[in-house]
Amino acid sequence: MFKIQYIKPVSFSTQLLLVAVLLFFGFQMKAQSLEELKTAAAENNLELKAQYKAFEARLEGVTQAKSWQDPNLSFGYFISPIETRVGPQIARFSLTQMLPWFGTYKSKGDIAAYQAEAEFEKFQDQKLKLYLDVAEKYYDLSALRHIAELEAEQLQILKDLKAIVESNYENNKAILVDILRVDLEIDKQKSSIEVLREQDQALVTQLNQLMNRQLKTPVLIPNPEQILEQKDVMETDSISKNHPRLEAIRNLQESNKAERVLAKKQALPQFGVGLDYAIIQDRNVMAADAGQDAIMPMLSVSLPIFGKKNKSRKKAASLQGESLQFQLENEETQIAAEIQVAQYQRDELFSLLDLYEKQLSSLKDILQLSETALANASMEIEEVLRLQQERLLYEKQKAKTLADLQKINETLGYLTSNSK
Repeated sequence: MFKIQYIKPVSFSTQLLLVAVLLFFGFQMKAQSLEELKTAAAENNLELKAQYKAFEARLEGVTQAKSWQDPNLSFGYFISPIETRVGPQIARFSLTQMLPWFGTYKSKGDIAAYQAEAEFEKFQDQKLKLYLDVAEKYYDLSALRHIAELEAEQLQILKDLKAIVESNYENNKAILVDILRVDLEIDKQKSSIEVLREQDQALVTQLNQLMNRQLKTPVLIPNPEQILEQKDVMETDSISKNHPRLEAIRNLQESNKAERVLAKKQALPQFGVGLDYAIIQDRNVMAADAGQDAIMPMLSVSLPIFGKKNKSRKKAASLQGESLQFQLENEETQIAAEIQVAQYQRDELFSLLDLYEKQLSSLKDILQLSETALANASMEIEEVLRLQQERLLYEKQKAKTLADLQKINETLGYLTSNSK
């Protein structure tokens, strides 16, 4: 990677300052990679846990859908007993069980099962989005940490410039205002480092919130610049046909097919089987079966003669199927569009990165010449400070661009994920 040559090699005190900045921005005994942070988020994120519980709740609906209707048990007591040949009837029990048309419970079970599968695909998609969110925060934090290193280096450069200006002042080659101007820049630099510290803690808090752990838990990134410099380009020509967002809709389509079958079966008769038990009181009548209770098996059939509701069920299922097909086509188009936008953004970021590297390369020679010119009092300190600020600006923009490239790569990874 290209390195900028400063006024003098980084001193031992600067190295100590950089170490102090790293410690200041948080330290823990063992650094965690991005993959480890993603795993921790997947295991502990509360929103993801809630989505998984929603899937489990939907899965329980399969058992409920396949269960038979509860039987009906009724009891009746005759206030005025009904006289029969063998004695008065005083009470009556009835037990009935309704049985839908063959295959109805299977269709209901299929509907619930596919809906549960759709809920699981939503969980999968939410997990991938969580990974993307963690990655974006991680690369933002890496860029911020790298910028903190650049700001610390800039502070040391300003101190070195002050030493040169003070030497020139002692030799009557500079005026007191030049020293005061450098002091002002040093104070501004210290303020910038303090602002970065607050921004760092805010990002750490957001990252910890995604992993559902203590918000002030330190996050160590050993070499932020190296992490940002990774330039693995993901080549994507088309969307994944098995993306969770698409699979969720396809499962709903399968559920809709089962609903159409169910609508047809609900238009067919239902059967009922039952048993009546009548209690007969013994009145000492002269009959062999006097006082004997009566048992009567029963069979009933529903008559689906009101066809409007059945037609409405079928039409509703058909319309829902058409709606899901439109949703699927729209989602495919949406994902394809998001991929193209991400690719355009990636190309633009690469162009910006090339620009920053060219600018930094040009500034390298200028800064080397300015060192000699300032020491010989042939260049004003204002111009040297401006050049240093310009160099720092390009370095910071480069760090942010590298972070954006990493985030775009993660976005493309999400958009091309495979559910299978």
